[in-house]
Amino acid sequence: MKKTKCNLVQIIIGTIFLCGIMFISYGNNTILVLLVFTCLFVLGITIKKYRYIIITIFIFLLSFQLYVSVRKLLHIYMENIQIIVILDRILLSIVILSLVFTSYLYKKPVDSYLNKPQWHNRVYFPFVTHGFHFIKISKFLKIAILCNVVVFVPLILVFKNIGEIRNLFFFAIMFSLINATIEELIWRGAFLNMLTKEFSKVFALIVTSLAFGIQHIVLGIPIVAAISFSIGGLFFAIVVIRANSIFPAIMWHFIINLFMVFSGLII
Repeated sequence: MKKTKCNLVQIIIGTIFLCGIMFISYGNNTILVLLVFTCLFVLGITIKKYRYIIITIFIFLLSFQLYVSVRKLLHIYMENIQIIVILDRILLSIVILSLVFTSYLYKKPVDSYLNKPQWHNRVYFPFVTHGFHFIKISKFLKIAILCNVVVFVPLILVFKNIGEIRNLFFFAIMFSLINATIEELIWRGAFLNMLTKEFSKVFALIVTSLAFGIQHIVLGIPIVAAISFSIGGLFFAIVVIRANSIFPAIMWHFIINLFMVFSGLII
């Protein structure tokens, strides 16, 4: 009975968090955003067991709201789209700082999987940690990147010429490195680690992956496409957990972003 109650509370907390990310990303649901913060405030008062993670989520959403508000000012007062996009990604550091602040507030160590990758560890199918088939992280990553090459290179060859790619090169490197590093530190680094310690690993994988996808709504991406990004987020998270390191996911994320810029999907 107690386990069922705990699971229900976790689902409620996760659902409220996901709703908060969605409402803030749309940017025109002030009442709903306030409702989310009110629910978290009430839960934080009434449920002592999960107070740390509730407060973490509360501060996380506050910082995400601040990020969304500041990025709007960028688009109003700046004209160079490449500079806007780079600064937009840097602004996401606000969220990382909020997670560091919460950890400091509760005197908990910030663990963001900043370890040397365990390339020999295995990803199992179909259940990640166990299943009928397995593959080493190193080989899994090579196959994943090869699939990205097969998908994106034809798009680049069709829609871009060498001159355009050359002009985008510096921006593509800067954007991909900043975006991949900051997003991975947020979603598969600090936040995934925090949720895993407080809740189950499966719960942490689902919530962080869905939130990662949904937050792309703020960039003007339709909800269906944004949620589909959650699949990528799930694979990033699996790689992080199985390699016990965030660096393979940053590398993979960087390459995908690079292809997206060159194919015209970003700016």
